[in-house]
Amino acid sequence: MLKEYQRKTNLGVGLGILAQAVARFVLMPGGGAMEALGWVVLLAGLAVFIWGCCAYMKGKGYHPALGALGILSLLGLIVMIIFPDKHKQGKL
Repeated sequence: MLKEYQRKTNLGVGLGILAQAVARFVLMPGGGAMEALGWVVLLAGLAVFIWGCCAYMKGKGYHPALGALGILSLLGLIVMIIFPDKHKQGKL
């Protein structure tokens, strides 16, 4: 994986998973403004996660659109991990 995309990948995937987890706890009790806030945080977390997945695929040498597999959350990330790295040495 290219070094320039590692930081973006780590930030996007890490923060995305964290935001989605927090949102699920906020959504548990349900009701009113807290529920609306939970949905906003969940969608923002998903967007950040997909951004990180796009950086991951670009860093591995694939088209960033394959990062859309991130919509499947961790299952999509597992699928992306299976893709072989076209930049094994971290060089173009």
